[in-house]
Amino acid sequence: MNLGALIDGRILCIHGGLSPQLSTIDQMRVLDRKVEIPQSGPFCDIMWSDPEDGNIETWSKSPRGAGYNFGWKAVKHFNTLNNTDLIARAHQLAMDGYKFMFPEHSLVTVWSAPNYCYRCGNVASIMIINEQGKKIFRKF
Repeated sequence: MNLGALIDGRILCIHGGLSPQLSTIDQMRVLDRKVEIPQSGPFCDIMWSDPEDGNIETWSKSPRGAGYNFGWKAVKHFNTLNNTDLIARAHQLAMDGYKFMFPEHSLVTVWSAPNYCYRCGNVASIMIINEQGKKIFRKF
């Protein structure tokens, strides 16, 4: 399976987040994906990294033990280099089903598991992008 998807060349969809070892989408394309997810490295990072809206502007090791926490400067740098507008990801609970982060809403977490683990009380959503590029969220 693919590690991600690129929609209209402008929206990168991945499971987790970015990696300090990957600056371009082309670098993601050549990762060996026919292996178990490694404990570290760029494949691990794009699976398990999370955005951080607090004091982190670039990178810090994730307290989860795999991947990184990354901030708005890392997202801006990646989007600028790759001529993308948005990173869409799914790896973090979003109580309202989705959560935009960073200036210009350059990253969105879309969470599609309602009442996660039968105890979180969250809603779930899917993101629809219409012909004009507007993002519409269907919550359930």
